[in-house]
Amino acid sequence: MKNRSLTLVIHGESGVGKSWLADTAPAPRLLFDVEGGVRFTPSEKVDWDPRNPPPDVTDTAVVTTTDLDVIRRAYQWLAQGQHPFKSVIIDSLTEVQKRNVDAIAGTSQLAPQHYGTLLREGDSLVRTFRDLTLNPIKPVEVVVFICGSRERGQDRPITRPALIGQLAEQIGYAVDVMTYLTLDLNGEGQMERRAQFVPLNGVAAKDRTGRLGASMPNPTIPDMLEAIYLKEAVG
Repeated sequence: MKNRSLTLVIHGESGVGKSWLADTAPAPRLLFDVEGGVRFTPSEKVDWDPRNPPPDVTDTAVVTTTDLDVIRRAYQWLAQGQHPFKSVIIDSLTEVQKRNVDAIAGTSQLAPQHYGTLLREGDSLVRTFRDLTLNPIKPVEVVVFICGSRERGQDRPITRPALIGQLAEQIGYAVDVMTYLTLDLNGEGQMERRAQFVPLNGVAAKDRTGRLGASMPNPTIPDMLEAIYLKEAVG
């Protein structure tokens, strides 16, 4: 039987619970904290400096991420299978790209040639981490990329991951599932998160598995894995 795995993009507006949803991924988790906000999610956390070996952790190890070099150092441990992690989370890819813009252009405007560099480096990052689920030494079960959301296009605007350039359109092709997360009041007046998995109502979303349905109320990543792989086993 093949190992269960899921590569996932979560995008949505600020405050809808993207980090909270990612925090439900199977533990132990490795979380790249690029925005500095993960201290508010419920899991217990320890810090990790990837210049040293990964800690012995049962819940969440946090790498404070200020540039791509920090991510690359941690990736070396992951690629070599020298880690305890079942899940890897980048929170957020939007902020990673902004930091990369700062490294490329500083306070200047991006030049036309910079967009190609951003696309290549962003696409490489996504595909490299996605492929950790295929690692021959120690595969990761779940890889999560968090993004903000932004409308793109004029005639028929579509709400996509808030990424610069073509990566906003291309990232969905690289992963199994891309979900748009919203927060609203349900019929009983209670707050309810909802994950949308299909491209409806001007929203970019995707479910390569075809097993998650149009949406899921109050989603968790274990619920997604169960929906995908229970149906696979039954089918």
